[in-house]
Order: sequence, then C-alpha cells, then structure tokens
Amino acid sequence: MDITEIIKATIKVYKECHVTSFPIDCMALLEHYGYRIFTYDELWKKNQKLYDICLACSEDAFRDGINKIIAYNSHNPNGRIRFSLMHELGHHIMGHVGESDLNEQEANAFASHILAPRMAIYYSKCKDPESVSKVFEISNDAATIAFDDYHRWHKHVIKYKMTYLDKFMYAQFYDADQDAFVWSIKECDFCGATLYNSHSDHCAHCMVPEPVVHYHYHDPPLHNIDMGLFRHLENKWLYGDC
Repeated sequence: MDITEIIKATIKVYKECHVTSFPIDCMALLEHYGYRIFTYDELWKKNQKLYDICLACSEDAFRDGINKIIAYNSHNPNGRIRFSLMHELGHHIMGHVGESDLNEQEANAFASHILAPRMAIYYSKCKDPESVSKVFEISNDAATIAFDDYHRWHKHVIKYKMTYLDKFMYAQFYDADQDAFVWSIKECDFCGATLYNSHSDHCAHCMVPEPVVHYHYHDPPLHNIDMGLFRHLENKWLYGDC
C-alpha cells in the first residue's frame, strides 16, 4: 500500500469538493462524484433483491459503481457510518476493480486520512483519541488509529520537515484573512457569528456564564443536654477563662 498515493487522493478530493473545514460533509462528497445515497431501510423498500445483495456483502455499506449507488446501515453509530461512507468513496477514488485485501486496506487508509488528516489533528491541538473523535466525528477505534499515526507523522515532520504533500495540505486549509491553518469554520449557535478554529459552539460574547452555586449549611438540631453544654461553653468563651 502506497500511503503517498492515498494522501494525494485525499488532497485531490479536498480541492475538487472545496473542502475547507472539519468535520467533512460525507454526503456532499459522495454526491459530488455522482452517487445516489440510500439507507439500507430505504433500499429494502425500493429493491429487495439489491437490499439482499448489499446485506450479504457488508453490514456497514455497499457501493454499486456502475449504477452509482451507495447504501449504508443507518442503525450504526454516526462515526462508523461516516467511516463506511468514506471507505466506499475510497474505492471509487482509488479506481479499485474487484475485491482484494489490498483494496480494503487502501480504502480504510483513505477513509482515515480524509476524515482526520494528521496535519488537522495537529492544528486542532487534539491531545488524545477522545478529542480526535469529537472534533472529526469518527469512532473511538478510528480515532485511536488516526491519533497513533499522527504521532508518527509528527515525529517525521520534526526530523525531516514538511513533505511536498504536507505543503499542499497546508495550502488547502490556509486562510489568508485568518493567517492560519483553519481546521474548523462554524457559526455561533446563538448569534450566528463565524467561529474559526473553535472547540466551542458559542462565541465569547454569547458564552453562558457558569451558574453560581449557593451552599446552604444546615446545622443539626441540638438536644436539650447538648444545648445546655453549648450555653455553658459559650459563656466561658465570652466571659470566662477559656
């Protein structure tokens, strides 16, 4: 498996589909390349024979390259669905014909790199697989693989500097107005302001302040004997020789 060719392919898709932010829109990418997308449930209603073929091939997703159809199991978790869809796109982009272990490995690598490119993991300052999973909307398993590979990539860059592909990747997501590598562009949930490279869904002006917690201390009631002792001690503190 030539990882260089796979990364070239992901950059090609980013350029052709004008991808400028993460998490990527998997459906939009597939539609750009002419695919019609159905859930397995929708396919069952339209064509039970094709549904049976899909399910026999995979419980996750299926691609019919001739008729430009991709079907997927909508009952899977979102991260798994996204990986499955990009796995199928990988088969298309890499020009795979037939089934082989190598084709599957390449499609998996394509899905991993297009969903969470290692440079974007770096600039998003993800510190662990959990943060990778959240930022790029991939499963924990996929995030663990991507994060481990990110460490390999980072060590290579430190030792040998950026490759020409790294430079192409940087150029794809560089925003001149922000003068930065932009890994996230989204709107504030409250005011609609554009947020760049933010882990929050709200801008600074719309941040909800932390609630003030008032603590109420309730002393347990004193029994009559305890109250008498308390009064005796109180008198000693105030007037006595304590």
